[in-house]
Amino acid sequence: CSNETSGGGGGSNLAADGDFESGVADPWILFQNGGTAAFDITVNNGGTWSGRLATGGPSNPAFKQERVGAGTVAATDVVQVQFDHIGSVVQPGAVFNVILFGEGAGGVSFTHVFNPAPSLSGSWTTFTGTFAIPGGTDVSEGISFLIEAVCGGDAGCSVVANIDNVSVTLNP
Repeated sequence: CSNETSGGGGGSNLAADGDFESGVADPWILFQNGGTAAFDITVNNGGTWSGRLATGGPSNPAFKQERVGAGTVAATDVVQVQFDHIGSVVQPGAVFNVILFGEGAGGVSFTHVFNPAPSLSGSWTTFTGTFAIPGGTDVSEGISFLIEAVCGGDAGCSVVANIDNVSVTLNP
């Protein structure tokens, strides 16, 4: 965690509609990419809705929010991405990813794939990942984050995941 004066704000959630309770896509961007990314009213972890990702053969459906925290996020900030998840994975070739992007005036300034990735199971579990934005990084346009299910070309590969209570905070 950084205490440098160049850091941005702290504590407040930059993710909008992280509990999916609006029941509509905006502000989420849903990528189908050969699978399914949808709001789900049948499975949730509090409230009524969650986000559901399901692969359909070789595919990578995803939920994304872009350029959150513009004007607030700064180099040296620590970004925490946190959400609840439940689901199943059938290997080989299945991955459940969380990716963070820095958005600068000239485009993407960094890409960070959280490792270890969330591990899906039949019980609600909370994923928490943190990343320190390197000093001098242009994040003037904020940050973007992507939660995706991926299946390669392996026969039988499958990912089904529900996500809920998504938050993105600075300097937790």
